[in-house]
Amino acid sequence: KAVGVGDDSRAPRIAQLTDALERYNVRDAFRLAVEHDGFFGRGQIYIDVRSPSGMSAWTDPAELESRLFISDKKIPKGSLLGLRIIEPVWTYPGMYNSDNPLSDDFYRPSEWYVMGKTVHASRMIDLISRPVPDMLKPAYNFGGLSLVQIAEPYVNNWLRTRDSVGDMLHSFSLSGIMTDMSQALTGKRDSNYAKRAELFNRTRDNRGLLMLD
Repeated sequence: KAVGVGDDSRAPRIAQLTDALERYNVRDAFRLAVEHDGFFGRGQIYIDVRSPSGMSAWTDPAELESRLFISDKKIPKGSLLGLRIIEPVWTYPGMYNSDNPLSDDFYRPSEWYVMGKTVHASRMIDLISRPVPDMLKPAYNFGGLSLVQIAEPYVNNWLRTRDSVGDMLHSFSLSGIMTDMSQALTGKRDSNYAKRAELFNRTRDNRGLLMLD
């Protein structure tokens, strides 16, 4: 909820901001971007605005590659079309500075490739809540650690425990069958011996019946 601070009444301005937030579905856009950050390690929101010709910027390659900045000429009133959520699997970083750690844009892409289209980085809002060191950024497609990666070992442990409980319920005691092992002990191949053991393992159950021959 937007609120104003101070003595002056900011109700009209707050009403305009609230209306814009609802009209462009800003809350839903950022919610989905946060979900992508959890799934992929990076969430991206494309700022869709009209080009000077009046068409959407993604239809004009030259406009799409140009920097987006706050200006009445660059972004006139009513030119914002909406916020588009782009899954990180469709984007890949273009040019980025990798030779000067003193620069502000060190390991920060200045442009993104979106299915063959070059988009200036200023037109994309990046959400990365778990960043990785600079040396690992290219390996992570300039994203961060996803919650899926972090949760994977815990999920695997839970699945293993669940399966172990199921196995224990089906067989919580040591079972055995009486059979002729003379051929197996002398080193001779006895197919019936292995088949009887395999049959027992397949059919045993706590509610089953053991029959000895």
